[in-house]
Parts: sequence; structure tokens; C-alpha cells
Amino acid sequence: MMQWPEFKAQLSSGDFASSDDHSTRATLALAKRWQQATHGTFDSVSKLNNHSAAPNQLQLHFSYWQPAGATAALVLIPGRIEAGHKYLELINEALHAGYQVYVLDHQGQGASGRLDDQSQIGDVRDFDDYVADLANFIQQIIKPKTKLPLLALAHSMGGGILCRYLQQERQQELQLEMQQKKQQQIPQQPHHGLAAAIFCSPMWGIPTHPLPHVLALPLSRVVSQLNQLCSQQSWYIPGQGPYQNRPFLDNDLSQCVERYQWFRSLYQQFPAYQLGGISWRWLAQALAACQQMQKDPAPQLPCLLLQAGADQVVDNAAQTKLWQRFSQSSGWSALSAQHLLADARHEILFETDKIRGLALSKINQFLQTLPVTGS
Repeated sequence: MMQWPEFKAQLSSGDFASSDDHSTRATLALAKRWQQATHGTFDSVSKLNNHSAAPNQLQLHFSYWQPAGATAALVLIPGRIEAGHKYLELINEALHAGYQVYVLDHQGQGASGRLDDQSQIGDVRDFDDYVADLANFIQQIIKPKTKLPLLALAHSMGGGILCRYLQQERQQELQLEMQQKKQQQIPQQPHHGLAAAIFCSPMWGIPTHPLPHVLALPLSRVVSQLNQLCSQQSWYIPGQGPYQNRPFLDNDLSQCVERYQWFRSLYQQFPAYQLGGISWRWLAQALAACQQMQKDPAPQLPCLLLQAGADQVVDNAAQTKLWQRFSQSSGWSALSAQHLLADARHEILFETDKIRGLALSKINQFLQTLPVTGS
């Protein structure tokens, strides 16, 4: 019987430091990993805003690695503005550990299609479109390619998408269980296809300061509806606009200058990845999704929550509130665990070596408690 593979750091922050020829050890190693990937596309549930009678389906980009001898598979679910390409350091570690890896670029970002084609605005018609895209990625792309147990790891907005996916699957299971109970049938296995889930700084709530939280959702809905009446182009919320290459000292994502600058350099090298601020419609949809998370049933699989103590991007209090409700729910896994990384900023897996190493340690501790993956 084989235990879940454990993650070990393969690079240090110093490996990302720029040299005179800009060819860092990390750049070379990770570029090689990217070349080893298989890339593909599939149809999103959403369609392009081309204002024609027959709009085209958005194409979603995904990448995957299937090394020989892998004993488990990692499903990476990035956050807002992120391309899967950005996660090469973690992907490299997963491949070294013995995982297959599958990563999706959400609609509107990375190499996937955008609602307004070349627009840099973060926009979505319905948050459930993200969820449906993830469901199709797991059920139609990943599961036909592998029989290995699946571990999902989601960051920020990806954590919100994964949570809604698991909650919706649980709702369907409960409905099916009721029907089967009436018909005296044997209950079926969960359909979500995952063995466990890791949430890193998940978007389970969004800070709305200085606007009172109670007003944020109705206001964003009203302005979004006004936007759709007045213009075919989505409006940015105040203070936001197209992509900006923010200097390190002006960032609230990471305290690791080397990893931060590597990510910014990647987006300069691949300008198609660049994404700016959010639309009023995106804000309304995201707030509504976070509100619904607090009402719907808890996932029924082992979950790990990693919280960033210095997070200024998502709402830690909302994370804690939802986690406490989940932990009191019937069927919640006793193997689930919560850890606060006190000094971490939002992007835990792009933090300093010390913080990132602690995060990997907590992930490995969680994996050690999970059932074995097979023989």
C-alpha cells in the first residue's frame, strides 16, 4: 500500500534571483517543465461577447503532466488573474513527489478565452459558470485520462470555485439519497471525483471596506444592471483598471521579492496572461457566491484550510465562520484540518522560503492522515 506523496521544496528564493543574463536557475528549470506539459482546450459553458446572432463558445486552456510511476494526481485550481503557468514551482515539486498534475486556466484569464475577447477586465456572467467549467474539467478531461486518486489544491478565487463545486455536488447527492431512500436503493458513491481538497487563502468572503458589507451586494447588483442597460462593455469598479506591473514594495500578495518578480516577469513574457481589475458584475457574482457558501451543505471529504494571517485580499473572518459551520455539519470529515500561517500574505505558495516551507509541512501533515492511495 502506498501513502500519499509528500511535497518537498526543489528551489529556494535565491534560485529566482536575477543574474546579469536573466537566466536564473529557477527560470531554466521551470521552463523545461513547461515544455514537458501537454496542453489542450475545451468548450466553456460561457460564450464570447461578440454581440452577434451566433456567439462562439469560449475556449478554456488546460495543461497536464503524466510522469511514469505517479501514484496520485494533483488538480490545481488557480486564483483570480492567475494562469496555470504561474504555478510551475509547485507543479515541479508535485512531479518530483510522484503526482500527475492537471491545471485549468479559468475563463477570462491565463490562456483561456475572455468574454470581451481582448479586454483586460475581470468579468463573468455568473459565478456558477466558473463552477460548471471546473466540473467539466474534472469529469470530462481529467477522469478519462487517469484512474489515480485526485487531490485538489485551490487558491483564492479557485478556493471559492472549488467550494461551490463540492457544495453543489453534495446537494445533488442529498437529493439522490432521498430518492434512493424512497425507492430502497443502495446509495451511490460521491460524484465529485476527489479524494481530498486543500484550500489556500480561499475566497470565501471579500473585504468591501469602506463600503459596509451589507450594502456591497445590492449596490454591485444595481450598478451591474445599469451597466448592462447603458453599455455593451463592462465597467471597472472605482479605483481599478487594466493590468499594472506593480512594483514589489506596492504589493499585498507576497513578501518574497524573488518569487514576486519572477511572476511579474512571466506576465511580461506572456502578455496574454495580463488581467486587470474587476467589473461590477464580477463583484456582484462573487459576493453572491460567497453568501451562498454560508448556506449550502458542507463538503463530504477531508479538507485542509491554510489561512494567511496578513491577508488583505480575502476575508479571513469569513473563512473561519464557514469552516466552523462546516465542522459542525453532519458527515464532515474528522480528517479535516485548519492552520493559520500568521505572517503570510495572500499568496502563501509564493511566499518566503520559511513561510512556504511551513505551508508545505502542513500539507504533508494533512496528507499523512489520509487513507492510503492503493497498492
